[in-house]
Amino acid sequence: MTRGHGHRTAGGPHLGSFSLRGMRVPLFVVLFGAVLAVTLAPFGTFALLTIREMREALVTTEYERQLEMAGTMARSLDEFVQREGRQAIRLAEAIAQTTGPGQARPRFLDSLLDETVLMVTFTPVRGEPQRAAAPELVVSDEIERTLERTARTLFEAGPVPRPASARQPIVDGPFAIGPARVIAIGITAPVQRRGRLLGAYQELVLIERAWNDATRSAPVSSAVFLVTPDRRLVSLRGAGRAETPEQLLDRPIVTQFLEAPGPTRASQEYAVRHAGGGERRYLGAFASTSFRWGVFVETDQALAFAPIRALMRRIAWGGTIAAGLALAVTMILGGSIARPITRLADVSKRLAQGDFTVVSRPSRVRELDELATSFNRMAEKLGALVERFRAAAREANALFLGTIRALAEAIDEKDPYTKGHSVRVNRYAVIIGRYLGLSREELRDLHVSSLLHDVGKIGIDDAILKKPAALTPVEFEVMKSHPTRGAKIMGRIPQMKNIIPGMRFHHERWAGGGYPSGLKGDEIPMQARIIAVADTFDAMTTDRPYQRAFDIADAVARINDLKGIGFDPAVVEAFNRAYEAGELEEVLAERPRIHVVESVEDGEGGESGQGPARSVGA
Repeated sequence: MTRGHGHRTAGGPHLGSFSLRGMRVPLFVVLFGAVLAVTLAPFGTFALLTIREMREALVTTEYERQLEMAGTMARSLDEFVQREGRQAIRLAEAIAQTTGPGQARPRFLDSLLDETVLMVTFTPVRGEPQRAAAPELVVSDEIERTLERTARTLFEAGPVPRPASARQPIVDGPFAIGPARVIAIGITAPVQRRGRLLGAYQELVLIERAWNDATRSAPVSSAVFLVTPDRRLVSLRGAGRAETPEQLLDRPIVTQFLEAPGPTRASQEYAVRHAGGGERRYLGAFASTSFRWGVFVETDQALAFAPIRALMRRIAWGGTIAAGLALAVTMILGGSIARPITRLADVSKRLAQGDFTVVSRPSRVRELDELATSFNRMAEKLGALVERFRAAAREANALFLGTIRALAEAIDEKDPYTKGHSVRVNRYAVIIGRYLGLSREELRDLHVSSLLHDVGKIGIDDAILKKPAALTPVEFEVMKSHPTRGAKIMGRIPQMKNIIPGMRFHHERWAGGGYPSGLKGDEIPMQARIIAVADTFDAMTTDRPYQRAFDIADAVARINDLKGIGFDPAVVEAFNRAYEAGELEEVLAERPRIHVVESVEDGEGGESGQGPARSVGA
């Protein structure tokens, strides 16, 4: 009967537990889970939905705040630059009125310097530029080249139209000046009179104060930075100061700004992998000025979502308190149900393990008391039945092993020179197997296989089997067939399939060249490798008509000489440990002593199946 149709194994589900797809869950856990589900499920669902809605609202609010902040900053910069540009146009017109044909520079250039204007330059169309600058100002080569290039561009374009709408200054920058990296821009306006271009008026205007005023409203948790269309980070304020310009310029939001076709604004959520490992997520927004500068506002999500984390901590505390209450309720109300069922479950478990002396205690619950009484009657009857089965199994096992041993002894009786050989090989093999750490089942198979390893000799002609002299090559080939014969004989019994490898292959050699299949190394089954050592050791330590028994030390040394050649090194090492422990002495004491024939022809002796003489393991 298959499982699921009434049959239950000893390891299956029992009283006091529920089975969930193979997992056995204690009843107490089920009750606790049910109480938790009732108390925490609505609370947790509401909390998760609330947190999700709060996160979405916070993200939307943060995007709107960042966009508004970036747009306000961009407008402030635009207004400041446009105001300074208009002032530069008026000053260029004034210079045109005060500049005569023989004058080298305007008389009032020095008077134009103030806290905002750091440098003014009048570059005539023909002649040397005239300049006035703040004493502490150090202008970089890059700014010098940019202003010179702008002046040349203005000269090449010629006079500009007279309408005010057409008189627009040229704005360069922004630039970061000096170690403090204050922000400045270059403004260039044409100096012309009566349609004739006289030169270019240029200012280096400090916009640091305007930038500071614009960014003052930004929270300290946000980073605010200014990027030019040619991918230069001009200024950085706030939380992002620890990062390098390259890291900020690689932000996805910066890439979106640089790829935009014109002035625009946008917001974005993105992740950034930092050099130290780990990933952080940001909310970023930007707005472009009319001069295509990008004003960026960036906030770390960990800071933006701080209110949500605080709410989650409060929810976690609430959940912990609810779980504690659920546990208390479960222990108080569920204990009266779970404890009797748990006791019955323990009884059934001990019954499944074969302890039929266990008795279930009565219960105050009528149904459980009846169940306990039934368990006690079942245990008594099962105990008697199992004991009969055990006795029958012991008798059957003894009969089986006795039959196997009798068969082995009958085989040995065919050859008076190998009497007791199979039993000794069996004992040697089991000892070696124990030192190899074989399992109980593997040792049992090895026990039977080693007893029957020579069962194939039952089909060998007695004239060959009992021949006291060396075998001819033809006779030796017949003798070599006994492993295959034995495997064929026992192979007809399906229950013997696990012992066949040791019988068939115990004359194979570790390095190859054995019989019947010429296996080598790990191709040889472990059973056969163990029997090969035990078989050879017994043959060497037993007197035969064609060979006097080796001294035990010589036999052990010879076994070790063949390690890695005829035998598995690991099996030989286990054999050595058994020998050093003295476990082979008792078996050796049982070896027979017979007369040894001295007339074996020279050169026809051999070991482990080498040559036409009897092998030491035969």
